[in-house]
Amino acid sequence: MVPSDVRRKVLFIEDEADLLSAYGRYFESRYEMAFAGTGAEALPQLATFHPDVIVLDMRLPDTDGIDLLRQIRSDYPDLPVVITTAYTSVEPLVEVLGMGHSGYLVKPYGLGELAERIDAAG
Repeated sequence: MVPSDVRRKVLFIEDEADLLSAYGRYFESRYEMAFAGTGAEALPQLATFHPDVIVLDMRLPDTDGIDLLRQIRSDYPDLPVVITTAYTSVEPLVEVLGMGHSGYLVKPYGLGELAERIDAAG
């Protein structure tokens, strides 16, 4: 069990600046955070920040979130990942179901709901 004074480390992989800003404000006292706006930024963050949980948007400017999730699973098979997406079709959901994730939220969602998923992950 993690001591209560140790905050979880969360890597948010999201390209929407307004949403990243909202995450930073809402979660600043709850989590230790790192942010990446692209898949290329996210991969080095994984190695240096060592997150306890990842929040991964499925649409990124340089890569598909599904491809990035495959890379994450290859190197960090047990790392909890909470998927976020604006996709309304079930096709992306079906594709990630077998890839091991810790929750799936469709935008827009409440930050409290995201916190529940992060806290329950891993």
